[in-house]
Amino acid sequence: MDPNSIGKLGNKVDDAGTSRKVSNDAAVSPDAQTGAKSTSDTVNLTSSAQLLERLEKSLASLPDVNVDRVAEVKLALESGDYQIDADAIADAMIRFERSFGE
Repeated sequence: MDPNSIGKLGNKVDDAGTSRKVSNDAAVSPDAQTGAKSTSDTVNLTSSAQLLERLEKSLASLPDVNVDRVAEVKLALESGDYQIDADAIADAMIRFERSFGE
């Protein structure tokens, strides 16, 4: 999955819509068979939970390994063309660590 897609999906939490309601009114219980009043169970999923459900389904459909990217990096390594930008890596690590403090 494109890393930018996760951010785009994450921005849609507020746009996820209304809660879904699941009800189990039709279930037959021992109380219902004896004529006693049956109870109903309901579950309300928040928009965040709905978004997480969609993300989970989306991620499940993706392969575990990006074969094309692996082949590209392998070829660059073998040909000696793979360049490492230590400054960019260090900056990304610092941003990552600082994100925990926010």
